[in-house]
Amino acid sequence: MSATSLPATVPAPVPVSNGPNAIQKLLQDKDWKLYAAVASVSLLAGAGLYFLTRDSSSSPTPEAKSSKSKKKKGNKKKKSSAAKEPTTPEEKTAESSASEKATENKDVDDSNVETMSKETIARLTEKKRLEHANTLKTRGNSMYSAKKWEEAIRLYSQAIAFNPDPVYYSNRAACYSIVGKFDNVIEDTTFALKMNPTYVKALGRRAHAYENTGKHQEAMHDFTALCILDGFKNESFAQSMERNLKKVADVKAKEILKNREERLPSTTFMSAYLDSFRKGDVPETKPEDEETGDAQFQLAEFYLSQRRYQEAMEAYNKAIELNTTHMAQALNMRGTFTFLMGDGKKALVDFDKAIEIDPNYVQTYIKRGSIFMEQGDALKTFNEFETAISIDAEDPNIYYHRGQVFFITGEYEAAAKDYIKSIELEPKFVFSHIQYGVAQYKLGNVSDAMNVFKKALKDFPDSGDVNNYYGELLLDQQQFDQAYESFDKAIKLRPSNPLPYINKALLVFQWKQDPAGAEKLCLQSLDADPECDVAIATLGQLFLQQGKIEKAIEYFEKSIEMARTEAELTSALGFREAANSQLVFARDYPEQSKALKR
Repeated sequence: MSATSLPATVPAPVPVSNGPNAIQKLLQDKDWKLYAAVASVSLLAGAGLYFLTRDSSSSPTPEAKSSKSKKKKGNKKKKSSAAKEPTTPEEKTAESSASEKATENKDVDDSNVETMSKETIARLTEKKRLEHANTLKTRGNSMYSAKKWEEAIRLYSQAIAFNPDPVYYSNRAACYSIVGKFDNVIEDTTFALKMNPTYVKALGRRAHAYENTGKHQEAMHDFTALCILDGFKNESFAQSMERNLKKVADVKAKEILKNREERLPSTTFMSAYLDSFRKGDVPETKPEDEETGDAQFQLAEFYLSQRRYQEAMEAYNKAIELNTTHMAQALNMRGTFTFLMGDGKKALVDFDKAIEIDPNYVQTYIKRGSIFMEQGDALKTFNEFETAISIDAEDPNIYYHRGQVFFITGEYEAAAKDYIKSIELEPKFVFSHIQYGVAQYKLGNVSDAMNVFKKALKDFPDSGDVNNYYGELLLDQQQFDQAYESFDKAIKLRPSNPLPYINKALLVFQWKQDPAGAEKLCLQSLDADPECDVAIATLGQLFLQQGKIEKAIEYFEKSIEMARTEAELTSALGFREAANSQLVFARDYPEQSKALKR
């Protein structure tokens, strides 16, 4: 991913900018497997979606003046068109009476407005109805202040009978909210919003009522509208929107996962993780005899070297079924595939069996540590690395992967030490050099970091990865011309790698303000890997940035289809639902939506 996204996964680093742009900020990491795979696979995560759980409910307050009483007192604020025109039969009758200059019926006794019948109210002039309504509203406010909620509800109800003003509905909704009658809150605020769609206080009360009745999707839409109408000034609105967004995404993710079959990640993702381990001898051809367990194991290793991961997984399974003599290694790899498909618990079963068979197979401890890291158990994670070191202190894989753990937990100095150790033990492993450079960059040692990359460019002249991540550092420093050249070179050296295309797309979008060019580059990255989650996520964000919400949703849907774990699925759903909320806002508030576009 880009130089301004968070660091992601094992073989390659992703520098972090102090000021990410909107697209890059929204394309941050998802979960541990990304860290455990490669920084290049920084997928669609909860970037920009921080979910707070503090109680958003607050004691509602009634409003002292109705919309019409404000007009009487010379309020100069512009009212919505919905508020100007009569929207109920009562208002239309009143307006008609006023136009005819009707006089008050002298037979009407208006001494007790609190019990006056609808028939009697209908015989009053508009002026009298407005006066009595305002009197009742004032009495209702007094009862509200005295915490006599039912009395306040009665008085607001009678005020509505005289004049169905949105303020009266909203004030009555405030009382209903306090006594826990949230369905009534929704009904009253909806009436208020029909009369005045931009009535923020009513919208807020309805949003909280939706949340309190478990209607999180509706609450999310209302809180989104509040954020936009308020100009994103109220942090509590944003927090409430995000909280409900998370609940919606969580529920939908669980429903989808009930019937979803496990699937392997994209080739880019798989390669990133598997390339983070030094390779042993790899068979150059397929075995002639494929009937035995050992032959199936050799076949799996061959497919693995060819990046034919689905076939490799199937062959490892057959090797285990046929009792291969390489059982520990086969179980290790089956556990690895299972882990990358998102089932850490099931993967642990294979890793545990592999260790029982061969307690000295270091790689299995490293991978088991990755699962513990994903589960949030740091103690078990580091214990696995210590055990691995006790078995073979000269294995460079241990230090590289432990360095990654330090890196993602922000302990960059410790990470740098492990990367150096990994380099000392195996100088030809390019990702140790890349990650060491990134660690220096994170520590603020920019000059040292750049020197690490310049040396790596000389030592690994044919590495597209070095050029790609060097380009990210340059992009982060806004050295756009040089970054552009680095990404171009990375593409030439390894056209099958989708990541330089994506980085170049972000550069083109940020630097040249060329969304069409950025889109074209992202589509080229999909030619390299049609299931590249990063490219799909980036395209969704590019379209969103351009206001092409329907097109953005199309790509978010693809992200949902490709997501493997609950965390990934929840993240992708969150983006789709957030985009849908913008569509709902555009539908419900067309004028405000047009103004935003201008």
